[in-house]
Amino acid sequence: MGSSVFKIFLMMAGCSFSLMPAQQKDVKLFFQRTCAACHGLDGSARGLNGQKLPGRVLSDARWQGSKKDADLVKSILKGKGGMPSFQSQLSEAEVETLVAEIIRPLAARKK
Repeated sequence: MGSSVFKIFLMMAGCSFSLMPAQQKDVKLFFQRTCAACHGLDGSARGLNGQKLPGRVLSDARWQGSKKDADLVKSILKGKGGMPSFQSQLSEAEVETLVAEIIRPLAARKK
């Protein structure tokens, strides 16, 4: 009971704490704001005006087929080649979501 009273006191005093996990970032928005600068919004490594961007073509199904999710997660977290590390901006779980929900579907959309 003492623990419950203490938690109520902290809440009333304006202290914030959470028993829930931290809110996950919106990985779609992160991709649009950060990744698309080099990889393009559609993963084509082309900008809005068709200009070649410096990133890998993420929409290439052959390339994607040669990579495991774990490889992509590691590259995003640690950086690779000219790509910087994003481990200070995204958790591993967020990167796993980014790979599964944003990057992998890019190859399926390219026909």
